[in-house]
Amino acid sequence: MKKFLLAAIFLASGTAFAQFANPLPTPKANCLGCSVSQVGPSYGNRGAVINTSYVDQTGHMNDASVVQTGVGNLSKIDQDGQNQGFSGGLGNEATVYQRGRKNETDIKQHGDYNSGFVNQVGYKNYAQQDVGVGWAENNRAYAYQTGRQNTSIQKQRYDNNVAIVAQSGRRNFAHQDQSTGTNGAPGSVAGILQIGNYNKAKQVQRGSFNIDGIAQFGNGNVASTNQSSNGGLNISGIAQTGWGNKACVDQNADAGINLSLISQFGVENHASVIQDAQGSGNASFIGQAGYMNKACVEQTGL
Repeated sequence: MKKFLLAAIFLASGTAFAQFANPLPTPKANCLGCSVSQVGPSYGNRGAVINTSYVDQTGHMNDASVVQTGVGNLSKIDQDGQNQGFSGGLGNEATVYQRGRKNETDIKQHGDYNSGFVNQVGYKNYAQQDVGVGWAENNRAYAYQTGRQNTSIQKQRYDNNVAIVAQSGRRNFAHQDQSTGTNGAPGSVAGILQIGNYNKAKQVQRGSFNIDGIAQFGNGNVASTNQSSNGGLNISGIAQTGWGNKACVDQNADAGINLSLISQFGVENHASVIQDAQGSGNASFIGQAGYMNKACVEQTGL
C-alpha cells in the first residue's frame, strides 16, 4: 500500500512539474502561408497574332481608347509626362476593351491624375497597368476580366492611389502593388473581387495609411495581403465563401496600428494573421462558419 501511495504521489508531482514547465498549450492550428505564384503569359503566346495596337502620347490631358475583338489581340498604351515641379503629364486616361482569347493589354502612365480602364472578355487574357513616375499622385487603375485563366497586374507608385480588380471565372490571378511616398498623401486603397474557383489574389501595400479588401466567392481560392506602414494605420479585410479557401494577412506598422478582419463561410478554410506593431497595437478579428476550418493569429507589439 505504501509503495502504491508513493508511486501515485510521484506521478502527480511529475504531472504538475510538466504543466509548470510548459504552461502554454500546443497550438492546434499551424500558421500556414499562402503561396500565390504569378500565372502570367505562361499559358501561351498572347498578342501579336491578329490585331496589334500601339499608342504613344506625351503631354497633358491625354485620352486613348482601343477596342479589339478576335484572337491574339495586343494593345500597348504609353502616356508620358513625368511630374517634377510644374512640368509633367496631367490628367491622362487610357481605356482598352478586348473580346476573344489570348488578349494582352499593357498600359503605362506617368504623371498625376491618371486613370486606366481595362475590360477583357474571353480566356487566357493578360492585363498590366504600370502607373506613376516622379512625384505621381492621385492615380486610378481599374481592370475587369470575364472568363478563365485571366491575369491582372497593377502597379502604382506614390500618393493617393486606388486600384480595383474584378474577375469572374476560374483560375484567375490578380496582383496589385502600391507604394506611398512622402509627398503628403495618406496612402493607398486596393480592392479585388473574384467570383469562381481556384482564383488567386495578392496585394502588397506600403506607406502611411493603407486600406485593402479582397472578396472571393468559390472554392479553392487564395487571398494574400502584405501591408507595411510607418506611423500610420493598416486595415485589411478578406471575405471568402466556399470550401478549401486560404486567407493570409501580414501587417507591419511602426508606431501605427494594424487591423485585420477575415470572414470565411464553408468547409476546410484556413485563416492566418501575422501582425507586428512597434509602439502601438494590433487587432485581429476572424469569423468562420462551417466545419474543419482553421484559424491562426500571431501578434507582436511593444
